[in-house]
Amino acid sequence: MIPLLTFLSDFGSRDAYAAQVKAVILSKVPEAKIVDISHEVEPFNLVSAGWLLFTSYRYFPAGTVHLAVVDPGVGTARAVLLVRKGGHVFVGPDNGLFSFLYPADEVVEVSWRPQGAVSPTFHGRDVFAPLVVKILTGHGLGVPGEPKTDPICLDVAAPMVVHIDGFGNVITNIPCGRLSSGGSVEVNGTVVNAGAETFADIPPGSLGLICGSAGTIEIVASRARASEVLGAMAGMMVSLG
Repeated sequence: MIPLLTFLSDFGSRDAYAAQVKAVILSKVPEAKIVDISHEVEPFNLVSAGWLLFTSYRYFPAGTVHLAVVDPGVGTARAVLLVRKGGHVFVGPDNGLFSFLYPADEVVEVSWRPQGAVSPTFHGRDVFAPLVVKILTGHGLGVPGEPKTDPICLDVAAPMVVHIDGFGNVITNIPCGRLSSGGSVEVNGTVVNAGAETFADIPPGSLGLICGSAGTIEIVASRARASEVLGAMAGMMVSLG
């Protein structure tokens, strides 16, 4: 069976960081298939990164390993986590990145560290990638660590903006079923109450509410960036009316 790995980060595509992480993994596991979820996460935005991971992992088969590196605390004493949920394995820092996955089947604080030099500014390449290699080669069960009963967990249950996509759509974590007929959503002081089924149903220059592909409410604009109109960003609280 070909090892399958997803990779999510805020490294962007301008620099070589994502490629170096992949190179470390593929140099040891050349048969691995790596699928990029995104490397364009807003830098340091744990809510947005966590949401992208949470809404993507379920489309991959059980047994997939998911590497997530959005790590503002790189080089500090923050823990390295191995999380298991629904047959999937997640690797990343203990900083709230996995909040949408909790409760998980198992959370382990990994004490293992690779031999050799470790850059204090690039644990993605020097710590997380070697850990992924151990997991993909079947040594994950033997990775030293202890159960983590108190991983950092952000309050992602509160109604909020969880992601701004490439079109400027303002994605919330509010299930579509919670919005009553004629209901409204307020974000950053602006109330939006025009419901629509498709983007085309929204008049030019107007804001509207649709049920997005993740099953949650999105605030969108007709051929415009709703995020710029609203001044919205991931992590901003919203309210239902």
